Amino acid sequence: MRERRLIDYMDRKERGTVRSVIDVIRYATADRPSAGRLIIVGVTPEGDPGLTFEEAGDRTDVVWEPPRPSTASRKISLKSASSVRGHMVDIARNRLLTFESMLEYYLANMLLSWRRTVLVEDQPPELKFMFGGVRTGHTFDFRGTDDRNFRTAYAVKAHDQLAPDQTFAKARAIAAAHFPRFADHWLVLCEKQITSAKGWNAVDINEARAARCERDCDLVLETLRSIGRPTEIWRLQDRLSEDAAVWNALLCLHFDGLAQIEKPGLRFTDAARVVATTRH
Repeated sequence: MRERRLIDYMDRKERGTVRSVIDVIRYATADRPSAGRLIIVGVTPEGDPGLTFEEAGDRTDVVWEPPRPSTASRKISLKSASSVRGHMVDIARNRLLTFESMLEYYLANMLLSWRRTVLVEDQPPELKFMFGGVRTGHTFDFRGTDDRNFRTAYAVKAHDQLAPDQTFAKARAIAAAHFPRFADHWLVLCEKQITSAKGWNAVDINEARAARCERDCDLVLETLRSIGRPTEIWRLQDRLSEDAAVWNALLCLHFDGLAQIEKPGLRFTDAARVVATTRH
């Protein structure tokens, strides 16, 4: 961590963007809670993002609704000596999702960070099928639905476990028995497709969405359009003197399709170039 901070400092010094520490620190000014939503019971419709802090104000009829439980077909054990396990929040649908490994955590974030996703189901119902003359069962890790109502079932497995587990052969047997009723398509993914760079970029996007501030997004988009050409993120941060606000806003605009961060398959850094798109 210290080495990374030193490299960041040297980069900023070379650019001439090292700024003196200010006395007043501006914290994130999110429009809504980062998890859950503010609602008026019996009035706020299902699927609505809820009220903003400004809209809620001093109203006494506003309550905070926590994220809804996961719809997983089985409960995972949160204790493991060999893998990372836990819950995360699908902020668009205000629901918890479970994961049993870092690859699953990355994939869940990648699905949520794709703006065409309308539903992500963790641990959908178990499917029974015949394999090697034996009736057995399998639970896909996720099932995603996009805005065309196209459903994809995802199996996540480390690359060195694919052959011993016969994952592809099992997926084909399941598809023969249950597709297209259960899903339209299946994918088996490992660390070759779910890279750490893509995973952490997706995490960054979703965290930015959870702390979204429309005022910052509007300002950054207006500035990008006025520049009219690709520019490094650090130049934009230096121009507006709001590093965190610009970073969060750019990730939100990237999710919206209103700005494009070049080479999204590589880990996002402030050296990446960004440009406003023509999408409205």
